[in-house]
Amino acid sequence: MGAILLPGMKIGEGTKIGAGAVVNNFIPDYSVAVGVPARIIKYRK
Repeated sequence: MGAILLPGMKIGEGTKIGAGAVVNNFIPDYSVAVGVPARIIKYRK
């Protein structure tokens, strides 16, 4: 809820984005990203 995906940014398949995160770069498949700016904290299987 409340996550922001900036123009031109992409997220991979199966990716989880935390509430309130601001995505300003590519987030790869099956990862978990949180924060401002969003950063990867772990990878899902």
